[in-house]
Amino acid sequence: MIAAPPLLSSCAAATLGGMATAHHAPDEILKAAEPPLVFCPLGFERRACMRFGKLPVITTGPGPHAIARAFAERERWPVREPRLVILLGLAGGLGESARAGQSVRVAAVADQDGSVLFEAPSVESGARVVEVGSIVASPADKRALAMRSKADICDLESRAFATCARAAGLPWAIVRGVGDDARSSLPAEMADFVDERGETRLPRVVAALARRPSLLRDLLRIARDSRAAMREAAFEADALGCLDGLDLCGPGSPLLVFGGSFDPPHARHATVLAEAMRELRAPAAMVVPAAINPLKAGTPPADPEARLAMCRANFAGAVSDFPSEVRLSRIEIDRPGPSYTIDTVLSLLERRPALAGGIRFLVGDDAIRRIESWHRWRELLALATPAVVVRPPSTRASVLEFLGGFAATTGFADARSWLLDVPPVDLASTGIRASVARGTRPEGLSDGVWREIAARGLYGFGGDR
Repeated sequence: MIAAPPLLSSCAAATLGGMATAHHAPDEILKAAEPPLVFCPLGFERRACMRFGKLPVITTGPGPHAIARAFAERERWPVREPRLVILLGLAGGLGESARAGQSVRVAAVADQDGSVLFEAPSVESGARVVEVGSIVASPADKRALAMRSKADICDLESRAFATCARAAGLPWAIVRGVGDDARSSLPAEMADFVDERGETRLPRVVAALARRPSLLRDLLRIARDSRAAMREAAFEADALGCLDGLDLCGPGSPLLVFGGSFDPPHARHATVLAEAMRELRAPAAMVVPAAINPLKAGTPPADPEARLAMCRANFAGAVSDFPSEVRLSRIEIDRPGPSYTIDTVLSLLERRPALAGGIRFLVGDDAIRRIESWHRWRELLALATPAVVVRPPSTRASVLEFLGGFAATTGFADARSWLLDVPPVDLASTGIRASVARGTRPEGLSDGVWREIAARGLYGFGGDR
């Protein structure tokens, strides 16, 4: 297994080997996902995050427009492909469970009428937040908002953040520190204490204190609670930094499983995986070489360990193409008998129940046309959704026509949506093996795969010709 990147440190040990059990070797991480990126609306919040946490952080400024601007300036982010974006900062408490000085992880973003707008991925339980247009200052206003929205806390950015993260195809989380609870009043002057960059306007604070010296007591209370809340919230965000790509997979953010003989794997295998990951916005992909492909029983493949080594060379050599985490699994190589996709999917679900409804398997249209010959194919399609790519001589139109007919005859009404909008996959391993046997290096092989073929004498390499 590849060592955990320093940023993940000790917390990664539990996640990088998370797919291992007493009966399964751990997956190899061919590409570790980049770290999460924290968005803090206020400078005070960013400084607290940097003091108590370890994750990269930016200051956006307060309000929904500032959040939208931060996403529009993605080229300036310190992490270009974060595996998770986290909104971190202070919020006002609306319910009794939201106590000042504590942190909450958000499970849902609600509208002010109480309807749920977004459910946070990978959060089974947590608080409900509602975005408001301005500070909710009085206990009476907080009670009224809580009754309308059924929310536990309120802030100025949550709806905009969830909207932008989803549009960008990024898994997201919201962690808030409760700076004031439902029973506390906020001074009206506070609305003018922060500028558009999220920094405190000290002259205005001083002027407000000069006009009303009793304001100091309230500000000291709020400062105390805010510091405590941000400390807890920064620790909570750091805990989210321990999540790996698989932890972030689920409905809407699938794990992309790429199985096959890989005999041998070639460059187009790597590029189509990267293209599919981007289109599906998959937080993680898993390359799964088959031990015995039941659809190719008449053509025995190269030794499984050799194909595993070639997959490692092929996909690890293309890490810059992948937008998120890529794993290499020996789950099928270690399982006796034919390598049925249904068995692999069931095993993944047993090991990670949260993947239910969140598995896609990458397959060419030549294979999907034979799906009804697959082992327990109906059960497979009920548990995992194909991600289909065109293989010449098929065309996109002909594949859509087939999938439409398949939907009509089998009841899988969404079949046409299985087809991905990626370039056709027009390179076959059969031709590569023939070229090696003729004594020529074929196009489409990475240097690493070619070295494995030469070192192991595969496909007639180095033999009599």
